[in-house]
Amino acid sequence: MARAFPNAPRRALTLVEDPVKRLHKLRNRIAHHEGIWDQNLAGRRDDMHNLLAYLDHDAAAWVASCSRINTVLSQRP
Repeated sequence: MARAFPNAPRRALTLVEDPVKRLHKLRNRIAHHEGIWDQNLAGRRDDMHNLLAYLDHDAAAWVASCSRINTVLSQRP
């Protein structure tokens, strides 16, 4: 676990496991064409960014610079 996520602030399984479970649930809802408007999408964005940062800070910064999710979320009704 420590080698897979070298930048994690602590070595707790739940630090990675909980956001992965939440993202998996969101992915399944999308894959099954279920509504996601009641989901905490900003929270899932943060989960994705945090997990990526635990893997590689440069990759997380690059994804954040290319992502349109903040724009989309700011236009959400």
